Amino acid sequence: MVSKTFTNLSKDKQERIIKALLKEFSNYTLAEAQVSRIVKESGIARGAFYKYFDDLQDAYSYLYKQALREIHQNVSIDNRRALKPDEYVEQVREFVNRSYNSDYYALVKMHLLHNESLFISSFNDHLITGNEYFWATQVMIHDAIIRIMKDPSSQEMILKKLGNVLRTLAKEDD
Repeated sequence: MVSKTFTNLSKDKQERIIKALLKEFSNYTLAEAQVSRIVKESGIARGAFYKYFDDLQDAYSYLYKQALREIHQNVSIDNRRALKPDEYVEQVREFVNRSYNSDYYALVKMHLLHNESLFISSFNDHLITGNEYFWATQVMIHDAIIRIMKDPSSQEMILKKLGNVLRTLAKEDD
């Protein structure tokens, strides 16, 4: 968990560290990431890094949560009701487009293609609590996003297929 020491830093220093984290985690998998590059890029001492974060995974988690907060900021989510298949498809489109147009695109792509397995348990725990339709939609949505990140030119084809499958499942769920 990011320390109070980090959150009490000046905005300029926080931004410098966040930019260094973003550069590192956008260009290297978590397994390849190095504190030495982050401290050099941000201009902080190695000991300061460990005052702010427990370790690289903690720093990565902090940054990735920041990225998702910013990307999801205007993605319409109404947890009070189940979404219709086409609403799920539009959320995927919106998430992918907001990712493409953010400073976090390379980080999100790196996460989905290489680092996600280190964090998968919280994703699975959340899915298990839903009904079968919810579970299936979330798994397919997640897979669709990964496939689009791998091959952006396939976005419309994947979204069309996703919509077709979700509409079929919705009929069966009724």
